[in-house]
Amino acid sequence: MTPTPASPAAAGSSDRFAIQCEVLRLSIRPIGPVLLVQYLLNCGVAALFAWQYSVPRALVWIALVTGVTVMRGFFPQRLPEPFTPTNLREAQRTHTLRTAIWELAHGLAGVLLFDPARVDLQLLLGLILMGMTLSSAFSVSFYTPATQLAITLLLAPIIVTGLWLGAPVMMAVAVIGIGLIAMMWKLVAERSRQLEENIGLRLNERTLREQALAGLRASEQAQAERLRFFSAANHDLRQPVMAIGLQAEVLRQQLSSGADMEAVQYTVGSLARAQQALEGLTNQLLEIGRIEAAVDPLRPVAVALAPLLLGLARQAGDGRVLVRCPHDAIAWSDTVSLRRVLANLVDNAVKFTPRGRVLLAVRARRRGTGRAWRVEVRDSGIGIAADAQQRVFNDFEQIGNVERNLQRGHGLGLAIVRRLAAQLGIAVSLRSAPGRGSVFSFELPAAPEGAMVAARPAFAPQDDGADATRTLRPGLAVLVVEDNTVVADSLSALLRQWDVEPRVYASAAEALALADLRALDAALCDIRLPGALDGIALADKLQRQKPSLAIALISADINEATQRLAAERGWHALRKPVQPDALRGVLLRAQQPSQG
Repeated sequence: MTPTPASPAAAGSSDRFAIQCEVLRLSIRPIGPVLLVQYLLNCGVAALFAWQYSVPRALVWIALVTGVTVMRGFFPQRLPEPFTPTNLREAQRTHTLRTAIWELAHGLAGVLLFDPARVDLQLLLGLILMGMTLSSAFSVSFYTPATQLAITLLLAPIIVTGLWLGAPVMMAVAVIGIGLIAMMWKLVAERSRQLEENIGLRLNERTLREQALAGLRASEQAQAERLRFFSAANHDLRQPVMAIGLQAEVLRQQLSSGADMEAVQYTVGSLARAQQALEGLTNQLLEIGRIEAAVDPLRPVAVALAPLLLGLARQAGDGRVLVRCPHDAIAWSDTVSLRRVLANLVDNAVKFTPRGRVLLAVRARRRGTGRAWRVEVRDSGIGIAADAQQRVFNDFEQIGNVERNLQRGHGLGLAIVRRLAAQLGIAVSLRSAPGRGSVFSFELPAAPEGAMVAARPAFAPQDDGADATRTLRPGLAVLVVEDNTVVADSLSALLRQWDVEPRVYASAAEALALADLRALDAALCDIRLPGALDGIALADKLQRQKPSLAIALISADINEATQRLAAERGWHALRKPVQPDALRGVLLRAQQPSQG
């Protein structure tokens, strides 16, 4: 399921928190040289007033300043890591208190060094403390409440003392000090706002840079994975291609040398096995491509699990797959994708279970306040070691097939399961041990009450061998519309071998213009044809002109939509490479009306 994006308010709160953390870090950073210069200036002020006014008072003030300087220089505040909203507030309070103590110690000069008898020293002290205020506004802190409190505590003593004990001119200076506090408060607030904006921009720039770097790393990783995938695919594709090429050369030499029929038949069988391996791999690669491109949208419906599992068990044959499923087990999922997941798990279980049986089991589970169905595919096969259980879902990964025997697949079945499960929002778990079999399981939500159960999934009919004993009527006329010369020649050769008459054309326009539709019994239409009309449009026109014509669509990328369309129109859909038995079955059904 797609995660819910954060709301703008939540994102703004997160940014504000990060800015406050950065402001506090800047406020307590070490300022050793500045602290030393400030202390030396304070010593100069103390010496001046000790000479002009009172040594004991100057010593008391410089002692206070020394204490807070030692506190700030040698016992800095330690910030929590990581910051949380709670400990940030605590750290801000601690920083404000420390800043207040620092500036109050300096501000007490307005009381300790104030000489009621000398106006000139009063004015001098007032100017010095106002200068300290300007300095503090830019050095004591960047946290607005702490800075504003510090300015107030620095000037408040001299203002109060000046208004109480000062000469008239000093009273005027004290009033100016009140205005200075107000002005500095506004200045500090504006400076803090600009600083926070700059920090926000810098954090945003850093976030964008980190996102760009993360995106680059993800892209590089995806590129590396894609390269590994295509490298493995290239390796496994070349194997059956190489086998086909070598066996074709063997067959050519056998025919040239007049080899016995048994040897020729063995070579032909090897060619067929290599072709089947190549077809299986290309089909799996196409399926992975369709999954990753999200070509087939999910359509969740109520799915009866018992008929689905029983159909898969029949397809496996030999009675090796048993089903244990309640009759009322109805899940809410996409029928096609769920069937693909189960079919790949069953195929994997059968393939790696040399002896014994495979069990498809379903049982009810509770999921929060609702109901769910747990589906398990159990086998008694070779099992999988713990350190390899995650790898079995990788592309081209086969734990029990290190020799890369093509008859045992290519290691893509569980990779397809992983991709489909991610689309369906289910998690496939694995329990296994070497020599003790494996259990693949996942949970499906139960269908809502009253939901209409989807039609039972269609499975390929089992070949009962009846077609093998029937013969094609000699002279059966078949329209072949195929723009690939090699494929067209191969189809023509096979049809002639069956005493069928092929009428071959390279485009829909050519077929419609030249073919005698009244004499045709069947039409084989490649979907991808040159020109304005594709194979589906051609099939439409042929059906309108001759409704009794048997039509088969042929393509390398027959999908669910094409299969549904063919079923609705009464056509056949054959995926390239077309198997001879499938083609022969289409022609046998095409001649049935003639045999009536």
